[in-house]
Amino acid sequence: MNRHQPSPSLDITWDRNPRPRAPPAITVPPPDYPIEASRFSPESPPAPHPSHKRSQSAWTNTNTLKSDVSPPRDPELGKVTSPHAPHIRDRVTKFFFDIRMPRHREPELIPMQHPPLQAWPPLEKRQHGCEHCHKKQKRDRILGGVLIIVLLYLLGNTIFLNVRVLKTTPQSSSSSSSSNASSGASASTVLSADAQQCISQYNLNAPADPQSYPCSTCYPVLSAIPSNFSDGSSQDAQTIANAVQFCGLRSIFDVASSNGQTVLSNGGWVKDVRFCAWSGIKCDGFGRVSTLQLSFPAVPAGIPEEIGGLTGLTSLQIIGDSNVPGGSLPSSFSQLTSLTALDIESTALEALGDGVFSSLDKLTTLTLVKNTQMSNELPSSLFDVPLQNLDLSSTSLSGTIPSTISSFTALTELHLDGNSLANPLPSTFPSSLQILTLTNNTQLTGAVASGTSFCALSGLQTCDVRGTGLSAQGACGSCQFS
Repeated sequence: MNRHQPSPSLDITWDRNPRPRAPPAITVPPPDYPIEASRFSPESPPAPHPSHKRSQSAWTNTNTLKSDVSPPRDPELGKVTSPHAPHIRDRVTKFFFDIRMPRHREPELIPMQHPPLQAWPPLEKRQHGCEHCHKKQKRDRILGGVLIIVLLYLLGNTIFLNVRVLKTTPQSSSSSSSSNASSGASASTVLSADAQQCISQYNLNAPADPQSYPCSTCYPVLSAIPSNFSDGSSQDAQTIANAVQFCGLRSIFDVASSNGQTVLSNGGWVKDVRFCAWSGIKCDGFGRVSTLQLSFPAVPAGIPEEIGGLTGLTSLQIIGDSNVPGGSLPSSFSQLTSLTALDIESTALEALGDGVFSSLDKLTTLTLVKNTQMSNELPSSLFDVPLQNLDLSSTSLSGTIPSTISSFTALTELHLDGNSLANPLPSTFPSSLQILTLTNNTQLTGAVASGTSFCALSGLQTCDVRGTGLSAQGACGSCQFS
């Protein structure tokens, strides 16, 4: 807005009787008339005054020339000031304008200085607001890693078994006797395809479904492999031993009654292949079953043949209800060569078998109590066993005590109570005997002279012959007669 225009906020007084004014006069300057630059812009220098007078030309007239020298006087405008003579007001205005609007000066350029670089602060872990989400992500990563490891293990195991099967070479059935001998020597380093298949099924299928493992076909194959088998992999040898023992124990479960199977299942039987954790079972440091204890109703209906696969067994105890187990001891019982203690009570076993004890050369304790169906004669192979404790109480023994009883040179305890033994007594008893009980054998009668039969045992500490018809003739040590 022009500074000469009145401000809208100023009060304006209207003249009701204005005086008439002369019409405005317009003076048209010639084309070459100098134009004065703005006196209000400090950047525009004042225009120089013309130093010459305009000459008279054809297009000018006298009035025009006069207007250049002296403009016409307007009586209503008052005194006219020459444009070349600035008024005092214009000077004052220019002065204040210069004060308010100083001359613009270019600022001095100062070279830009880069600020010194500071070391970055250490990165800090961003704390997540959702702690539950963080735990879930961590758990998912762990589960994913475990799953990958399991899959890699199963894949590697499968590849390994397949390679082993491909390397297996079947033996020729038409080889000569000499080649059979050599192949027999190499049999300890090569497994048959059936054996490989049984090992593979035991490793892959049996842990998840123990009942599905084909013991009927795999037990004969694996139990026929010699115990000193070695193919350079200790894992295969251990797997064979575990599979054979598993089948031996599962055979006991399979022939038990439904009530017996329920009790065994409650003890963990056949729920997995970790048989060392089943009830009544203890294993040694090599993973072999060393102790087996079975009590009614968790007993088999009969002693299965597969029990011979428990070659590491040192202690076996079977207590029935006088009706089960029944039958006889299987021939594979002689394979329990590590057995040191055998306890069979209240069963319906009928016969022990003459060759049952022929290979049990480590048996030191034999307990056959209340087996009413058992034969009244002891197997001859029993007298070749280095027994230290022999208990044949209430086993329906009849006849005389065999004179071969003295062959038990290490025997310290002998219990023959509740049988139907008859005279005569053996002339000598084992000299190592410390405990002897013959109670309730009513058919034993007569007097035992001092220094004869069991009265001659100087190391006898306990002797009980009550309930018999025997009497002492003279001193008889610590023996108690009726």
